Amino acid sequence: MTSISSLRGVGKALELALTAAGFKTVEDIAGATEEQLRQVPRVGAARAKTLLAVAKSGATGGTPPAAKRVRKPVTRKPAARKPAAPATAARKAPAKATKPAVSSDDTKAAAAKAKAQAAEKARKEAEKARKDEKARKEAEKAKKKAKTKAKAEKAAKKIEELEAKIQKAKEKAKSNAWAEKDKKAKSKDKDKDKDKSKGKPKDKKSKKKDKKKAKK
Repeated sequence: MTSISSLRGVGKALELALTAAGFKTVEDIAGATEEQLRQVPRVGAARAKTLLAVAKSGATGGTPPAAKRVRKPVTRKPAARKPAAPATAARKAPAKATKPAVSSDDTKAAAAKAKAQAAEKARKEAEKARKDEKARKEAEKAKKKAKTKAKAEKAAKKIEELEAKIQKAKEKAKSNAWAEKDKKAKSKDKDKDKDKSKGKPKDKKSKKKDKKKAKK
């Protein structure tokens, strides 16, 4: 297994990007496609083609077909500055590198929004449940109060009826007492009348007797 840091044009930043994308060895790059390499940040179409050619050459021990084209800038620039060309190319295409970051931010924002919506929904449901429970308790309390009131009214009605019966009984008893008293009074008067009526004949007889006595 050959490290990707041994490839020409692969600096520290590009090495980290390739490693993060899953290309840890030269063989991994050699077995990839240009399309797969272009998905890596800092890798454009030209660089993907160059990396693939260099990796295949390094993996098989041969000379890459585009080696002469890569070495052309050597005649004009020092060999030490050769890797600068890929670095410059990498700087020219920051858009591809930023796309995942933007997508990640969007994802985080969407997740945060979804979390906030879920929390708000849960809060509303809890509030609704609390209100429903309060309404249920109030309804139960009102029902209990109405039931107690109905019982009290029923008891008061019974007491009222009982008092009316007692009053009626008292009046009846009083009426009976007066009737009995009147009856007794009438009976007494009758007895007096009888006594008077019995007394009169006695007086007459006594008078006759007195007369007879007087004649004799």
